[in-house]
Amino acid sequence: MPERISAFDLIIIGGGPGGYVAAIKAAQSGMRTALIEKGKVGGTCLHWGCIPTKALLHSADLYMKFLRAREFGIVVDKVSINYPQFHRRKEAVVDRLFQGTQFLLKKNGVELFLGEGELTSSGGVVIKKNGTDVGKITAKNVILATGSVPLIPDSIPHDGKYVLTSDDILVWEEIPKSIIIAGGGAVGTEFAHLFNVLGTKVTIIELLEDVLPAEDKEISATLRKIFNKRGIDIQTNTSLEKVIIDNGVRVEIKRKNNAPQSPIANGNKEFIEADHLLLALSRKPALSDIGIEKLSLSFKGKYLQTNEVMETDKAGLFAIGDITGPPLLAHKASNEGLLAVSHIAGKETTPINYQNIPGVTYCLPQVGSMGLTQEEAEKRNYKTRVGKFPLIANSKAIIDGEYEDGFIKIVTDDKYGEILGVHAIGPNVGELMWGMSLATILEGTAHELLNTIFPHPTLSEAILEAAHAVVDRPIHM
Repeated sequence: MPERISAFDLIIIGGGPGGYVAAIKAAQSGMRTALIEKGKVGGTCLHWGCIPTKALLHSADLYMKFLRAREFGIVVDKVSINYPQFHRRKEAVVDRLFQGTQFLLKKNGVELFLGEGELTSSGGVVIKKNGTDVGKITAKNVILATGSVPLIPDSIPHDGKYVLTSDDILVWEEIPKSIIIAGGGAVGTEFAHLFNVLGTKVTIIELLEDVLPAEDKEISATLRKIFNKRGIDIQTNTSLEKVIIDNGVRVEIKRKNNAPQSPIANGNKEFIEADHLLLALSRKPALSDIGIEKLSLSFKGKYLQTNEVMETDKAGLFAIGDITGPPLLAHKASNEGLLAVSHIAGKETTPINYQNIPGVTYCLPQVGSMGLTQEEAEKRNYKTRVGKFPLIANSKAIIDGEYEDGFIKIVTDDKYGEILGVHAIGPNVGELMWGMSLATILEGTAHELLNTIFPHPTLSEAILEAAHAVVDRPIHM
């Protein structure tokens, strides 16, 4: 890297799904663009989150299908798990996508700097390697896209062997006999499903009332029922108080007054023991060592505050992705990056409607959602009208043999029929959510869904039936 100061049109610090997507679009828009990444482009999503976890989960789901092979007329003998091979395939998937991301950056003319970027001003950045300055670059506009890291409470001894984060467990190739998962959100439930399939005794500890507490209550309750049937122990309204490492973990828990009592109790304290503890509590924004403390920026709690085009208090300094707050999703970060670049390029922009961002939890069955839950809508004083359709009455779900307690639920405004939210649990329901997001952006109604022709036989027909349930009655039940 040259010692002289190089000037760019745009500098982006952080090469995750927000940063690298923004960099490519900026370069395509004619900007000389610099992307600074301290690890590997693709960020947490590609290397430690979305992609590797889904690769492991896909292998687990295939194993579950093979266990049912005779039901479909296929004879398979001696089905077993080679968990290290799960990881070899995971690594191959990640490497292929990593190589593709590098190629796209080079193809579009993005100048990639490997190192740590630290702001010297709202438009100046010094690049460091191992604590040493190796270059300085400037630009009229800078986008911060540094992402997030697993939250590890100070009171919990994290050793990477017995007490693990999601980062640790993704390189861990042994199947434990037992594991406690602290946190019943998307990360916790995905790993609970994975290890349950692998034969591990799984216990989930969740502080709130149910697993996936941000989802519609009926969805959460259904997933809990399915998990319980499979032998996953779920302890809700329960907090993690203390962790003792002794050739395994001994976890002290505390229950709220309305929580059921555990058979494992010792006076006022209760303990659960397992081989390992996975911390899936939350994530925190990665804002240290990037120079923001000298700029007097505004925060929303622990997250950077931005306006509707992702600009911070400092003109020309933008922030996107996990550092700006929930939902902490890769596709949300990418969308924010594209929005910021569009504004910088002087193009007309449309603010993001965060209510319409779809989310998916990739356990089996999948959970997909978009918009308001029924509870949220009613708290906002909507008079709601709800339609539900069970997947046991959907032809494609029956053909695939994957309908276990699944359903589609549409929440609408009773006055106009406008779609407020769509919630689903079942096979690959995440693939349906983009269309429902589009429908709400277009202010679609249940009646308009009724006038939409869905192909047959498909899982998507359950949306049509749920819309019928909103208006009057579904056809196929």
